[in-house]
Amino acid sequence: MLPEPEDAVEFAAIVVDAPAPEPQTIKAATRAEIIVGPVTIRLEEGASAAKIAAIARALAAAT
Repeated sequence: MLPEPEDAVEFAAIVVDAPAPEPQTIKAATRAEIIVGPVTIRLEEGASAAKIAAIARALAAAT
């Protein structure tokens, strides 16, 4: 509990802080990439899940 105010009007100190830094924006990837060792396979934009799975299966079978 706070004590009774001494005067009819009381003031509180205001602390102003620097604004928070802007959050970093992360660019969303629009093209899938499959990286196996030194090899990077870049698929076309909007590649289907079936195509990505087929490539992954082929890579798994080859290694």
